[in-house]
Amino acid sequence: MIGLKCKNFEICEKLVEDNKKSSLCQLCRSAMGRRSKRKGNANELRFSKYLNEQFQVYGLDYIAKRTPRSGGIQEFEPADIMFRLTPPASIFSQIHFENKNCAVWDIRGWMEDAITKEKNTGRNRKPILIIRRPSEREEYAVLRMEDLVELLISLDAYKTSKDEFKQPN
Repeated sequence: MIGLKCKNFEICEKLVEDNKKSSLCQLCRSAMGRRSKRKGNANELRFSKYLNEQFQVYGLDYIAKRTPRSGGIQEFEPADIMFRLTPPASIFSQIHFENKNCAVWDIRGWMEDAITKEKNTGRNRKPILIIRRPSEREEYAVLRMEDLVELLISLDAYKTSKDEFKQPN
């Protein structure tokens, strides 16, 4: 936010005094917030659509949805993606997805926020960040090393205990 100049200063002539060190009026600050919210919503919808497509490929009846941020839903579901029809033993019941669509990445801060949200709800799911830069197609999944190792070991144990692993159709 530092270094941004208000485009409407001649119209409003009153900058927001909120300790964010930005020279924006209320009109520009509000427009910036709406654009950021729409960008985040679109990113979350894109990811939930991708998950649903993959669930269909593997013959799973799970449903991924973007968590609405209105009302009280975010109080009991702090993750950006919520799941329906997933059994309690499903790995998706144990993951907290955070979607980020930012030019500047703050992986440590985002991860700490996700962990804090999970601790506050008492669920303590493992956070996974799905991050991308605006206007780029490539997306990345970021998780803590110990969570990755645990995931890989549990997947390996499952695959080696089964004679046959269901492949995509």
